[in-house]
Amino acid sequence: MKRNASISWSGSAREGHGTFRVGSGAVTAPFTYNSRFVGNSQTNPEELLLSALAGCLTMAAAAALQKQTGATGEIETSAELDLVPHESGGYRIPRIRLLLQVARASSQDDLDRALAAAMEMCPICNALTGSEIAVTIRPAAAEGDSSA
Repeated sequence: MKRNASISWSGSAREGHGTFRVGSGAVTAPFTYNSRFVGNSQTNPEELLLSALAGCLTMAAAAALQKQTGATGEIETSAELDLVPHESGGYRIPRIRLLLQVARASSQDDLDRALAAAMEMCPICNALTGSEIAVTIRPAAAEGDSSA
């Protein structure tokens, strides 16, 4: 199975602009230097990377939980990364953090086992071996529960 994407870029790195396109056509998004390093309403490669990782790991966790407990349900995942200057003059991503919150989770032990299996299954996790990936999985807070 092959997947593809394309980028078009026009101009210099700081003053130019680009467009991401995924092969399926489902996502086309603009990006610029400012969207990466200043922040604005456009996306950036790092957000797309986080979305890919979160999506892949969430699906793998759902599969692992279903295999392990027979349960299916909702999982809410949030992700963030650190983008830091690198001695090469570029940037690197030393650490990525994800939080998976599972509705109607059976036990923390079940969640931890499912997470371990999910991280082995997730090709995006496997591709990002140069960054530390710290993942927390826990039951979602019940409605009205403010302890989370």
